[in-house]
Amino acid sequence: MKALFSQLGYFALFAVIFLVSLFPLPVLYGLSHVLVVLPTRFAGYRRTAVITNLARSFPDKSYHQIQHLARDFYQYLGRLFAEIIWLFSASGKSVMKRLSIEGGEVLESLKIKGKSVVVMLPHTGNWEFLMACSCPGRGSICGYDQKQLHMVYQRMDSPLFDKLMHTLRSRYKTGWRLLESRKIARYMAKHREEPGIYAMISDQCPGPAGKSIEVSFLGQPALMIAGPETLARKFGFAVVYGLIRQTGKGRYALHLTLITENAASHEEGYVTRRFARLLEQDIRENPHLWLWSHKRWKRTPPLQGPIFA
Repeated sequence: MKALFSQLGYFALFAVIFLVSLFPLPVLYGLSHVLVVLPTRFAGYRRTAVITNLARSFPDKSYHQIQHLARDFYQYLGRLFAEIIWLFSASGKSVMKRLSIEGGEVLESLKIKGKSVVVMLPHTGNWEFLMACSCPGRGSICGYDQKQLHMVYQRMDSPLFDKLMHTLRSRYKTGWRLLESRKIARYMAKHREEPGIYAMISDQCPGPAGKSIEVSFLGQPALMIAGPETLARKFGFAVVYGLIRQTGKGRYALHLTLITENAASHEEGYVTRRFARLLEQDIRENPHLWLWSHKRWKRTPPLQGPIFA
């Protein structure tokens, strides 16, 4: 009976989201401002975490400047919400028009060398737009066939929202193969001889039992998940930093920067610290386009010895 109610709840919520997603994107922006931006700002959605994260990361800014950044962040959060809703029904062509690739020659060079690549992604811009690369009609991405594209995801705590996001990310029947994070190591081992791209969100705060790497990030000692680097080093994969930056309202570009052609050739921690440094630079350029509402410093390194940059 519980499973039945869960299914009914899912279909009801999906139906509502799908119907709303049929509105043009400008209309969804307006709705999100009224229904998401204003309520989250005035109700204080994770406001303590947002203000604390911003103040610790930009100690040189005044209280007024921090408040201004927080306001810009909530506006970005509203647009992000509208765009994700829109993706539930948007056509492949309309999505592809809104996402371009910068630095594609990085992946093209790695493909020629027969390399598999871990693309480390942060929570910037709209990472869900990466699905545009897998829309039907695009034969390959920087030399890699669509069947060679893999998106690694972590299950959400809510089974309902986890199922909704899985539905969104698997809308297109050609393109990214969704791989649950707990199964990725076994999959990579089985397919290590087959060149492929493995995209992973890499800037989460590690869980209490998860392996982490100490970094200096936004002027603070921090812990980042070790999974992407550990897997890349284990299999000798290349690593690329993938920033999804905003180029206009509702338009993004995936900007690719090579970190290393072989993660196994570097000492432990090099890849993650390089990722942290690149992400820090991009956050400082566009601070409101990062997901400040997450508790990035919920767990921090013990204060013993220096944190290597």
